[in-house]
Amino acid sequence: MFGLAYFHVQALQVVFFALGLFGAYATYKSRALSYVAVFFVAAWLLVLKGIQYFELGRLPMDISAVCYFLYGICAILPFRPLKTVAAQLATLCGLVYGICMIARPDVFFEHDSNEFGRYFAIANHAMLFFGGLAMMGHVRFKKTDFLWTLSAVALIVGYIEACVLYGVPESTAVFPEIVNGNIVYMIFPDFTPAWWYYPVYYAAFAVLTGLWLKLTYIINRRAVPATLQTRFITM
Repeated sequence: MFGLAYFHVQALQVVFFALGLFGAYATYKSRALSYVAVFFVAAWLLVLKGIQYFELGRLPMDISAVCYFLYGICAILPFRPLKTVAAQLATLCGLVYGICMIARPDVFFEHDSNEFGRYFAIANHAMLFFGGLAMMGHVRFKKTDFLWTLSAVALIVGYIEACVLYGVPESTAVFPEIVNGNIVYMIFPDFTPAWWYYPVYYAAFAVLTGLWLKLTYIINRRAVPATLQTRFITM
């Protein structure tokens, strides 16, 4: 939904996208900047989100919420495949959130009446977007790393579903809507599905997932050689 009521939020999201792209590109030019960017984002997410969830006494119940902690931990651990997972998932979470915020900001305003909370969420997802892109120039991906990412997504979905079974309130964020196919209704509320909708939706979802993983490998191949000639983490 586009209109003056939400234009400032949409414009802010576009600015964050631009800053994330330019910031990540700058880190590809310097190994030192790469380390600073990755560990700054990790510290930001671990400290701020850790305090927030501890004070609220809540569990992370969305893939973005899990990625806040996943990214922070993977940035610290010297294990390259997990850094690939963090890079791919963090960037994707930030990208999907930003696109949905631009397309349907009214939905986010309905779900979160706290103005500070909305801007804080935008900033945190912008950090995921930037941090994920920066991580793509921080480590060298291998061909089999996508299996780690798919396994991580499966574990996150399993964790969320297990929490729901034990009575933890389900998240109202974007990821559950993507998994159950309701994201199209969220963006196009007047859409009426036919019998073919879900087969087509999940086929398109699988194709887009594959294209996204392919794109991250292309970015990684271009970003890593652009850094200084130093040894990359290859564990």
